[in-house]
Amino acid sequence: MAINRAWPADGLRAFSNRPHPVPTRFWIISLAAIFVVALLFIGHQSESLPSIPSLKKEPEQAQPPVPPPPAPNSPPKGPAKGYDPQEFDVDENGLRIWVPPNMDALVHGVHASDGIKRKPTYPLNPFPQTPMVSPVEDNRPRPWLGAVICSAWDIKRRMLIRYTWMKMFKDVPMDQRFVISNPGPDWQAVIQQENATYGDMIVLDHLQEDDFTANTVKTVEFYRWLSEKSPVKYEFVSKMDTDLWVNARGYWDRQVLPRLDVIKSADGNTTTGYKANVNFTTIGQFYYDSYHRSTFPHGAIYTVTWDIVTLLPKLQDKFHVTAGEDVTMAWLLMKGQQKVTLAVLSQEEKFEFDHKDTRPGERTPWARKGTDVTSSWHAMYGSEILAIHQLKKDDDWLMVAACFDEKGIKEMPPYPDKEPEDKGEKPGYPRPFWTQIPNDFWETDVDGTLLCNGIWKLEPGVGRDMKKIEGGN
Repeated sequence: MAINRAWPADGLRAFSNRPHPVPTRFWIISLAAIFVVALLFIGHQSESLPSIPSLKKEPEQAQPPVPPPPAPNSPPKGPAKGYDPQEFDVDENGLRIWVPPNMDALVHGVHASDGIKRKPTYPLNPFPQTPMVSPVEDNRPRPWLGAVICSAWDIKRRMLIRYTWMKMFKDVPMDQRFVISNPGPDWQAVIQQENATYGDMIVLDHLQEDDFTANTVKTVEFYRWLSEKSPVKYEFVSKMDTDLWVNARGYWDRQVLPRLDVIKSADGNTTTGYKANVNFTTIGQFYYDSYHRSTFPHGAIYTVTWDIVTLLPKLQDKFHVTAGEDVTMAWLLMKGQQKVTLAVLSQEEKFEFDHKDTRPGERTPWARKGTDVTSSWHAMYGSEILAIHQLKKDDDWLMVAACFDEKGIKEMPPYPDKEPEDKGEKPGYPRPFWTQIPNDFWETDVDGTLLCNGIWKLEPGVGRDMKKIEGGN
């Protein structure tokens, strides 16, 4: 029956019944070769043809920040060179008008010019509305926002923070938040559930979650979110890292509250609000980066007044700076010629945790005899501690947590009568980075305070050693 005939083979067999028959195998191989060549030709041509649009409507996607327009002359790669403050213009008071160095900033091993070429690797779908709840159900005013910048996927560390210093200091008048970028469609349901449970997450859904974004524009875009969407206008905003323990009680009592005016009820018995008594002020540890030839507050934690929160996104829209987030702040302020008062945290108050400096033979974060608290790296010592950085290991984090309670830091235990033999690696006690600031970065402002990089005003009476000058106001 015709339905059962293998017509291609039969046709070829009939065609080959000639005086000089051609083998069937030849025709099969020839047709196969023609078919392959045709496919290759079509595939090549299709690369230059427009694709057929999908009939399925894709959901609207949040758009990532527009990268800065390419400069006519691309800035050079490598460390800042030819950056001579003596050649800068001066203002009417004879002070230099500082400008950022002409260079391609380096961000965790990636040049900014390369980093901005990245495209999102997943759809940046708008994230559902983020609920904001208070960790304490009362009506007390909270003028201070403590925001931890973190990866969307770092759920474990968020839980550790929630149930240690955030819970311990829940009565401090601070709103506590985590700031993440768009987690992508695969993680959206997980993050939604987490936020439905805790209500403490701010989602910047127009940003992809990756290291380059986190270390460049994420902080400025967080400030933009606060300026445009926050239901609360805070007097102070602290940006923190996930590997930083903060003594929120001590930080509030010694750094934030003295810079606030307390507003009382008519009878004087109830606090109804707070108002910052300073403007354009940053609280942080002064830092110098020789590669970028710039000074700035160290990014593990710094606290800014609300006017800085609203200013930096506007400057970013105008100048399009792409650099490390700490450097970005400094360069934007230079370009905007905006001076900021810097309230300096000492190395005793904020430091990098050095496990090598802990007491030999003890499982404790307390420092050994002879520790150097003027170093930028050491273990815990004394009662001045406000922030401890570089707690990347959970064990170190929990050891530090055990040294605090809701009142702040516990009393340091005494040294043992006889310390066990130390067989481990000895601490190096490196010098703070502000000691490397070049001399010509410093000027004296019109009010007599020290001015660095043309933008950072030390508080009255504070010298270049970051200490209060004896007899200073």
